[in-house]
Amino acid sequence: MGYKELSTDSIVLGTLGDSGRTQSYQAVEPRQPLRKPFGETAPVEANVILIAHPDNKLLGTRFRISLGSSLEIGRAPSAEISLPDVLSISRNHARLHFVGGDVELEDLHSTNGTAVNDRPIRGRVVLRSGDRFQVGAVHFKVLHERDPEHAYHEAIYQLVMRDGLTEIYNRRKYEEEVQREMARALRHSRPLALVLFDIDNFKQVNDNYGHLSGDFVLKTLAALAREVVRPEQVFARVGGEEFVILSPETDASGGRGLAERLRERFANHEFLYGSVQVPITCSFGVAEASKEVATPEALYNAADRALYAAKTNGRNRVHVHDGS
Repeated sequence: MGYKELSTDSIVLGTLGDSGRTQSYQAVEPRQPLRKPFGETAPVEANVILIAHPDNKLLGTRFRISLGSSLEIGRAPSAEISLPDVLSISRNHARLHFVGGDVELEDLHSTNGTAVNDRPIRGRVVLRSGDRFQVGAVHFKVLHERDPEHAYHEAIYQLVMRDGLTEIYNRRKYEEEVQREMARALRHSRPLALVLFDIDNFKQVNDNYGHLSGDFVLKTLAALAREVVRPEQVFARVGGEEFVILSPETDASGGRGLAERLRERFANHEFLYGSVQVPITCSFGVAEASKEVATPEALYNAADRALYAAKTNGRNRVHVHDGS
């Protein structure tokens, strides 16, 4: 069952590409939404994968879009897919909408236009799973969650985004998510907290009990934290013994509460490596996004300063960034 396409006509766009020449294309008119077979439920998630970039950056990065939501693409920092270094993209270039099980692409009156499968669009166009679309010099591919090819990209994605030892997210995944969540929090004036923590005196654990014991502690600690972390929070290992929890819709007070629950959980747990009990505590730094803490780097640095204060004040404690 395919799409019914409306008629197309020829339009002339401005200069596109490196040649600077004015070129003529067939404009893609809006497609009708794909009708689902009776009894088949609409997909609740689709994936947008970056497949080409003029500087070969972010290749393979996946952006998820859920039913009823939208993703904006542009050079503006507030865009969910922000590409400030690609000058061929307008500040507010295009927007993806996930409506009724269909992903629709809309050009936002950009300077260089938006194309689907190498054909410029106007209005909203429904994207089929596997369609490629171009925004300036950056190319993306859309995959619906039930597409067979999705399983391949999911496997690659998990390999790239998961920490091999603890099986939680890694720094790359955290950096991807914090960009999106920071933009959303600032645009909609919603709270966003970051909890940063690490293991106290972890070097002594490795020195006294061996590196295999250290690996055991890291895996056990991650498993304990996963039982507390909510699905919408991003839990990642960002360093040797350093972890972050990115918490949307959470202010500094909520971040402190989460950190205290984890601190007590770790301090009261018996980390038994064979027959040897390894004493483990963690220190925590908490920070909240604000007008003064308005970038991912600033949020991380604020939490890191709070973590340092927790360390210098005795360890096994939580410290919240006070703005200084």
